[in-house]
Amino acid sequence: MVKNETTVTETISCPKGAILDAWSDSEWNDGVQIDQMEELTTLAVQTSNSLYEITVLNGHIGEVLVRGGEFFPVRTPVRLEGSTCGGSILKRRGIYVGLRMEIVPQPVELVSRVEYDPTTGEKEILLGHKVITTSSIQSKESSSNLRRTPQLRL
Repeated sequence: MVKNETTVTETISCPKGAILDAWSDSEWNDGVQIDQMEELTTLAVQTSNSLYEITVLNGHIGEVLVRGGEFFPVRTPVRLEGSTCGGSILKRRGIYVGLRMEIVPQPVELVSRVEYDPTTGEKEILLGHKVITTSSIQSKESSSNLRRTPQLRL
C-alpha cells in the first residue's frame, strides 16, 4: 500500500514585540499603563473589530469597567490583565497598539479540562480561568471623564 504524504507550510505573522529581545528593549511609547493612571480615567480603545470604553477603577490591580465588543454590551466590572501578542508574554496592566487586551470577567470563572497523554496513559486535570482576548488594538484615546474631549490619540 502506498501512503501519500502532504507537507503543509504555514506562515504565522506576529508583531515585532513577540520577539523577547524586542519586547524587553521596547520603549513602550505607543500605549498606556492603567496602573499609572488616575481612578475614573476613561479610555476609548479601538481594536480591529470593536470599540471599547474602559474606565479605570483601580489600575494597580487591574479593576476597570469595560463596555464594547461582543461580550460587554453594558459597563461591566472586569480585571484587565494587560496586552499580549497572543502568546504567553503579557505587558501587565498595559494597553498597547498592535497587541491584544486580555480581560478576565468578574467574578473569576474557573474552568478545567482533562488531558489524556497517550504515551504514558495518564490523565491530567488542567485548571485555569476564563480569559477574553480582544482583536489587535488599533488606537487609544484618553480623557479624565466622558464629558471632556479626548486628550491623547495614538
